[in-house]
Amino acid sequence: MLMQMKKQVVTPLFIGIGLLVGIIFSLQFRAKPIGSGSFPLERLEIQKELLTEYSVEQQELKQRIEEADEKLQEARALIERQTSPQTLNELDRLRAAAGFTAVEGSGIRVKLSDNPGVSRRGFSSVNENFVQASDVRDLVNSLFLKDARAVSINGNRVMPLTSIQPVADNLLVGNFFEIAPFVIEAVGDPDALEEAVETIRSRKIRVFADVVDSLKLEPVESRRTLKFLKLHE
Repeated sequence: MLMQMKKQVVTPLFIGIGLLVGIIFSLQFRAKPIGSGSFPLERLEIQKELLTEYSVEQQELKQRIEEADEKLQEARALIERQTSPQTLNELDRLRAAAGFTAVEGSGIRVKLSDNPGVSRRGFSSVNENFVQASDVRDLVNSLFLKDARAVSINGNRVMPLTSIQPVADNLLVGNFFEIAPFVIEAVGDPDALEEAVETIRSRKIRVFADVVDSLKLEPVESRRTLKFLKLHE
């Protein structure tokens, strides 16, 4: 009697387990296999879609900038038509002095480099054989005192109040990092500018100066350009 009761209990249990295992196997066979490379491909497609969206947004921003520039040019032309030539000349002079326009003319090119007896890898802020921020700063100030119309450091236009600070063995000139050697260009009277160079001739660094008949110094921070994403197939 007891054995019959056990059989009655165990038999439905095994039947239920068998049905459950069968259902699991059937679901596995029905499931669509996922290729091993599907996830990387999906990520690649998503990235391409994002790049496309960003590219479209940047093109729209570029168009808006161009439209704003056109309106600015129209407003400028209107102001010029309503302003006397004397006032326009004064405005041009002030814009050039503020660094908003390129300045061309004769001038001087000065190259400051470390003493050949030292290596930049062993830079020290107290070693006078290395070009220091103070050397560049003193030369720039002297050039402006000699009525330089424009000055640049490694192609970066600077103004009388532009900060020149040391950062390890490099310089932070305004918003730009500059590395040695440092090339300083100045537009103005070459004779007067050569006198400015003489103020640092006695230092332990190397100073090379050449008079240049024609120089063109770009506006302040003219190297800051807009870059747009490009989708590569």
